[in-house]
Amino acid sequence: MKIIIDCMSGDNAPNEIIKGAVEGAIESNVEVILVGNEIVIKDVLRDLPAENASIEIYHTDAEPLTMEDEPASVMREKKDSSMAVALRLLADGTGHALISAGNTGALFTGSTLIVKRIKGIRRAALGAILPPFAGNPMMIADAGANTEVTPENLCEFALMSKLFMEKVMHIENPRVGLINNGAEEHKGNELYRSTHAMMKEYDFNFVGNVEGRDFPQGACDILVCDGFTGNIVLKLCEGFGQFMKAQMNGIFKSNVVSMASSLLVLPQIKKLKETMDYHRYGGAPFLGISRPVIKAHGSSKANSIKCCIAQAKEYALSGIIQEYAKMAANPEAYKKQIEGAEPEARPEARPEASENA
Repeated sequence: MKIIIDCMSGDNAPNEIIKGAVEGAIESNVEVILVGNEIVIKDVLRDLPAENASIEIYHTDAEPLTMEDEPASVMREKKDSSMAVALRLLADGTGHALISAGNTGALFTGSTLIVKRIKGIRRAALGAILPPFAGNPMMIADAGANTEVTPENLCEFALMSKLFMEKVMHIENPRVGLINNGAEEHKGNELYRSTHAMMKEYDFNFVGNVEGRDFPQGACDILVCDGFTGNIVLKLCEGFGQFMKAQMNGIFKSNVVSMASSLLVLPQIKKLKETMDYHRYGGAPFLGISRPVIKAHGSSKANSIKCCIAQAKEYALSGIIQEYAKMAANPEAYKKQIEGAEPEARPEARPEASENA
């Protein structure tokens, strides 16, 4: 299997990207295609134990895309950047999956226009994976790609997320929740009320509306929302995690007594940090694209890229792309209210009524 790596994009490119690619190639037993400036890539490889890694270099010395570039730049001004070249390699079948830590908007635009959506899929979505607050890791879909959506789009995001969480994250019958400002069915704006009614028709484990205070308690495995809301939720969770880490460091390092006390709970602290490290779950898959594309975090270091490679390999081998195609061709097969069949009983996200107005 060949995994294409955009080596020149991301805050820590190219060194950390290449280092992670080498580690991932060895650990996941795949071949990596490193896309970028050949001279720079070879210079970094000289300092790495890469003799046991299967590596191919695809050269481009064009200026890389930055986080400030407009998404359309991948098709225009920077069509020869490492990201654009990597997308074209994926589209012509040179590799089985693509990983980039670069500009999210540009990668999504390029994936949609160069690699293309699966026929019948209305909108592709960004499925960000959060570490387990309680229980399993959770996916947010959409996490920033689509700010304006329809109920049909959100139901499609839920179906695609369900397949990914089952086949790649190995979560059996994942629970689907619809983010809202209350647990009751009548809460939210017209989009979310209509989506709630539509989601009850589908054959997935829909737990209803989920409030912001409930999903960190493990209320669902998939949190469905528009990309504007999803990106705010994602960034809030990441920021709060960084805040808590800084607070814990401040508490345990404030004086000699607290430093000594921290030794008693050091194993538990390390375990908590490992559990809450979102890098270990790989990157955010683009759901609905005709070939696997993984968006690594912009600040990814080597370990994160290594985890993305394992994730990309499993994504490519899972058969999800074919399942998405079947789903798009026959969406009615995924509904349970067919020919008057009664809907199954479903659990509520939270038994007590919401206190919100």
